[in-house]
Amino acid sequence: MGDDMDGVKTKVSTGRWVKVLLAVSLGLNMLVLGAVGATVYNHRRDAQQPRDLREASYGPYSRALSPQDRKTIGEALRREAGSLRENLPKIKETFQALILALQAEDYDREAVHGLIAEQQALGLKRQQIGQRLLLERLDSMTLKERRAFAKRLQRTLRRPRTP
Repeated sequence: MGDDMDGVKTKVSTGRWVKVLLAVSLGLNMLVLGAVGATVYNHRRDAQQPRDLREASYGPYSRALSPQDRKTIGEALRREAGSLRENLPKIKETFQALILALQAEDYDREAVHGLIAEQQALGLKRQQIGQRLLLERLDSMTLKERRAFAKRLQRTLRRPRTP
């Protein structure tokens, strides 16, 4: 609150906070649109690849796995973490709650921080399961299989993935 010339308390403009919240909201909306666009793009580009590869994607590690290993890890990931499609409603729900929290008259810092942390936890859980499954497979490989994986990984890292 500030004082006007007559000593009457006046409300300070919240214009700056509104702009910040709008920018954050716009950024989050762009992230959602980008994720949807990437999904559509990757679905078309990867249509000939097994669904398991797309769902178990772990960057260059996934691309260096044998097709059978990708399939096996992808199936295990879906069993443990659910498919991306199954998790989509929860992800959308947190984005909607976040947008409402950002648009609220009174900014609830704890709610916003909690929702973003929840989104991070959803992704992190999936990443941790995928990492554990990858490591379990690497641990069980023979020397010949590990060398073949290393060779494919090296090749993948030298040659970036093209659309």
